[in-house]
This record gives sequence, C-alpha cells and structure tokens, in this order.
Amino acid sequence: MTAPVVLDFARDLAAVLAELRSDLVGVYLHGSAALGGFVPARSDVDILVVVEESSDAEGRRKLGEAIAAAARDCPGVGLELSVITAATARELGSCQYEVHVNTTGTEAAVVIGGDSDTDLILHCAVCRAHAVAVAGPPAEQVFGEVSRDRIVRATLDELDWALEHAPTTYAVLNACRALRFAVEGIQCSKVEAAGWYLERHPDNPVVLSALAAQRGDSAEPPGADEAKDFVRGVTSQLVSL
Repeated sequence: MTAPVVLDFARDLAAVLAELRSDLVGVYLHGSAALGGFVPARSDVDILVVVEESSDAEGRRKLGEAIAAAARDCPGVGLELSVITAATARELGSCQYEVHVNTTGTEAAVVIGGDSDTDLILHCAVCRAHAVAVAGPPAEQVFGEVSRDRIVRATLDELDWALEHAPTTYAVLNACRALRFAVEGIQCSKVEAAGWYLERHPDNPVVLSALAAQRGDSAEPPGADEAKDFVRGVTSQLVSL
C-alpha cells in the first residue's frame, strides 16, 4: 500500500502539472512508493510524468523549475521525476526525456532533456506493471511492453553504476532485485527481493547486512569490498542466464 503522505504529495503535484500542461497524459508513481518498502528516512519518491507533445528548451526549463518548486515538501529524501512524451512511454525509442528533476541533494537539480537515459527502460517497465496512476489512465494503457532482454541489459548498466556511485546497501539490494527478475520475471521492491534471496541463501552476511541497514535495524551497511564481490557475482549470473 502506498503511504498516504506520498499519495497526497503526488496528487498535489499532479494538480500543478495539469495547470502547466494542457497535454498532460498522466502522472505515475513507481519505485518503492508503488512496489513497497518505502522508508521515509532512506527512500525518494519516484514519478514519471507523461505528456503528449515535446516542447522547446525554454518550455522544458520552466516546467522543470515549476516541478522543483512544487517538490519542496516532498516526503522521504526527495523527488526523482522525469517527464517523457507519450511516444517514449509507448516505444522508449532512444529513451529521451523532456526534463529530469531531482531534489534529493542539497539543491534541486533540473536537467533539460535531449540526451538518452537508459534508466527509463527500467522505470517504464516498472510503471507498466506496478505504477500507481495518480492522474490519467491506467499505466498499462500508456506504457508499452519492454522485452526481458532489454530490461536485463539496462539492469547490468544500473549495477555497474551502483558499484561506483551508490551506497553499498542500494547496490546489494538492487542486485537481489535484478536477479529475481532474471530468474522469475518478477519485479519487486528491494526489501522483498532481499527476502527472496535469503530464502535461498539464508546465511548470506552481505544481504543480511544490507537488509538490516535498509530497514533501519542497523547503522552498519555492507562493506565496500563485500558489496562489490556480491554485485559482481550477481552480474555474472545475469550474463549466464
């Protein structure tokens, strides 16, 4: 169940977007808010916004700045949001976005689109299967199917990024989630994925440590070397499956 405070925030943001864009198609919650495992002290709010038409750079900038301003009271550690066109939601194509807004840092970041973002492969796949439609039609009517191979390739890129840039808890739990999808075709939260992994490997200390840190039961996340070894092991399994 999505936390009421997250739903209220997303609905308020959807109202702002509806005033800004007459071609708004929908606003979709994904990530931990939709999959479960949202922890206010550690989770961000993930949203995909779909509009019918692309706009010029100035229009994208104004839209991004308005979203950042509306996100000042975002629950959790902040907002991570991308605006994409309906065509991108259906087909992904080159994975271009209109604007990306991230308020999880000390200052809000507004990035004008134009470049491709392969993270959209994973975000759109999760949205199609699990998104909460805050505004607009059900997600399966907006987001096209994404092939298993494309999801796995994007997952491998995400795991490589996590090894270099993400906290060890995120990297380990995301690896569990990637492995479950590759084995069973099931998308789930990081916490649920850790539980799935531990059912098969009950004494794995790296996953146990990551899960405890994610839940707030322990302040000690997995060590960097142990996390890298675990993620690299999962990556090898993904390549061979």
